[in-house]
Amino acid sequence: MYKLSKLRSWVPGVGLGAVMLTLISGSAGCDFGEGDAKIPGEHLGTFHIVARMQASTCGPGALGSQDVWEFDVQMSRDGGQVFWLNGEEPVSGTLAADGVSFAFDTSGQIQLIEPGPGYPGCAVIRTDRASGQLDSTEEVLGFAGKLGYGFVAAAGSDCTEALGVEGGFYALPCEIQYDMTATRTEAPPEE
Repeated sequence: MYKLSKLRSWVPGVGLGAVMLTLISGSAGCDFGEGDAKIPGEHLGTFHIVARMQASTCGPGALGSQDVWEFDVQMSRDGGQVFWLNGEEPVSGTLAADGVSFAFDTSGQIQLIEPGPGYPGCAVIRTDRASGQLDSTEEVLGFAGKLGYGFVAAAGSDCTEALGVEGGFYALPCEIQYDMTATRTEAPPEE
């Protein structure tokens, strides 16, 4: 019998926060990190994000996913880059020439079920994507966009024990899509 305790959560508090590599196992946001990181470039402030699930082919509650998910991130920009910080390492994304359109794309492997005698375990490749628009090229007070999480079984994995069980997946590969809105809760420190 499959034990749910073998599955690791990926959403904050449960886990989207850390790269989403091991960024995942227990933190969250675009699992884009946990801890304190040096903020590169121009600090834009701290933002409270509310993400609302729009679609999921992974199934309800897959790996602790929620219909509404809230978390905080710090953001900064430097030339054609934007940085998302809610962990030890900033996650780098692109900032378009218009100065407001941004995109992040990261991926990593997560071990959901440890291998055992005669069993290869279940590891998945998780791909996190975020895109949206800042509300200004100057002082940023908020932004809106999309968050997406894709999961596919890693080569050599046997993830059948994670399928069709509470907290697991309906199917692999699968995706979870959110709409997000963010409001600045803390201004950047004055230089």
